[in-house]
Amino acid sequence: MEITIHSVARKAQVSVSTASRILNGGTKGLRRDAAQRARQVLDAARELGYRPNSAARGLVMKRTFT
Repeated sequence: MEITIHSVARKAQVSVSTASRILNGGTKGLRRDAAQRARQVLDAARELGYRPNSAARGLVMKRTFT
């Protein structure tokens, strides 16, 4: 089973957009408890073995990065 950002967000009990923002390195726009939420998301991603899918990212951004 492939681990997706939805799986990480569900395990960390945050929204998909919050998980995405944290995993992409940005905490701008997060509430005051951002450090705790970021820790939850990063721990969940590490525990599940999450790795970003470069093919999916290329489709969303409409770039192939080749």
